[in-house]
Amino acid sequence: MESLPRKRKGARSLAGSLHDASADRKRTCRERKPRPDKKKKKPSDDAATASGRGGVVMTAPPASGRATPDSPGRGLKRKVGCIESATRIGRKKRLEAEYELGDEIGQGKFGSVRICRAKAGGEEFACKALPKNGEETVHREVEIMQHLSGHPGVVTLKAVFEDADKFYLVMELCSGGRLLDEMARDGTFSEQRAALVIKDLMSVVKYCHEMGVIHRDIKPENILLTKTGKMKLADFGLAARVTNGSGVMSV
Repeated sequence: MESLPRKRKGARSLAGSLHDASADRKRTCRERKPRPDKKKKKPSDDAATASGRGGVVMTAPPASGRATPDSPGRGLKRKVGCIESATRIGRKKRLEAEYELGDEIGQGKFGSVRICRAKAGGEEFACKALPKNGEETVHREVEIMQHLSGHPGVVTLKAVFEDADKFYLVMELCSGGRLLDEMARDGTFSEQRAALVIKDLMSVVKYCHEMGVIHRDIKPENILLTKTGKMKLADFGLAARVTNGSGVMSV
């Protein structure tokens, strides 16, 4: 009987070699290729990208009323996504579904103002009713109030409704009344009181101009007072936008 040839020390069988080669290929396939490192974006890069495609992020300076170094320039428009949906024109909701109208508290050249109460919570607001024959004026007033939203010296627009005949602008209620009424009631202001009124008014006017808006109808009737006596500029029906490069005299 012939003896089987002895296996030499260190020799590998053909089957073993094939098995090892297959395992090496599997390990190679399983190894992940290194991914290129992604650079972290800087806030300035995002701002540059937004400005490059016409996006607008900021609309109003801080509550102090002072413009920040990176505040927007004249004529800058709010991004649609930044505008409260309740203040957009063309909504299908009815005023009566959310508010109850109360007594009339003012009458102007273009419309009347009444107290309205929210059905959810009972908070009181002022509701300005404007006829639809001046539709372009209403659209401009709403757009400008949206644009100026956020400043403590500007009356805040809460919601906009419409029916077949009128637009209804629901705004914050300034329970202190008009500056004109206070002047008629108290007579001559003290120097200190007059200085405070002018200082607050100039702060709001400066803000409006920085935002590219000219009020064009500043008078005691359009300056409202809060319960604590703080003034708020109202009635932007005659206001206009000023774009870059155009002067005030051309408005």
